[in-house]
Amino acid sequence: MCKHNLHKLKRLSISYNELHGEIPSSLERCSQLEYLSLYSNNFSGHVPAQIGNLTLLQQLILGANNLSGNIPKEIGYLSNLQRLSIRVNEFSGPIPTTIYGMTSLMYCDFALNHLNGSLSRDIGNMTSLRRIGLENNNLIGEIPKELGDLANFERLSMCCNRITGSVPREIGNLTNMVGIYLGNNALSGTIPKELGRLVNLWELQLKDNYQISGSIPKEFGNMASLSYLLLYNNKLSGPIPNEIGNMTLLRELRLYNNTLTGVISCL
Repeated sequence: MCKHNLHKLKRLSISYNELHGEIPSSLERCSQLEYLSLYSNNFSGHVPAQIGNLTLLQQLILGANNLSGNIPKEIGYLSNLQRLSIRVNEFSGPIPTTIYGMTSLMYCDFALNHLNGSLSRDIGNMTSLRRIGLENNNLIGEIPKELGDLANFERLSMCCNRITGSVPREIGNLTNMVGIYLGNNALSGTIPKELGRLVNLWELQLKDNYQISGSIPKEFGNMASLSYLLLYNNKLSGPIPNEIGNMTLLRELRLYNNTLTGVISCL
């Protein structure tokens, strides 16, 4: 394609087709590209390192293909990139360290791959980041407290991994947060009361960790926007706080299979 005469091409979208084969390295010759979407095709093989030469690229969408191998470190050189989606592929290996230097990146979706390793503390350098999707991978380690430094952060999805440790209280600094999805991991410790500061939070999922203990913070009553609170299959104890009754937008409350006690007075 770009090995011919498409040197002025700025936007290439060939999503939702049945294209196959490997992504051609000649794409690097489309040096003016700002938007590239190959979503939902049958592309396979590795992503060519030459994609890192598309320095004007703002959106790179490669999801729902059969791409494999490691995420090329060269993607981290795309200093203007704002959106990166590689969800629903066969990528493996750790997240490249270069990704954590992408200060323009706002939306990052690596869900439904086979990524391993841990989320680096350097994520605190991604100052524009608003949303990250890492669900359904093989990630380990703890949730970095440096997430709490990302003033614009809105959505954290890391469910269905092997994340350990406790939920960092620093997440309570993220007042723009609308969704926290940390279910189906191996988290332990208590739920930080600082989450009660998240007045814009719409959904909180800590379900199926089996080791989260302690009480449900009464500060949760301050989360006036909360619609879904899923804390089931843990080791929570103590009473259900009366303050839960302040959540007037709550649609779904699941607390089953814990060791909660006392009477129900919040309904």
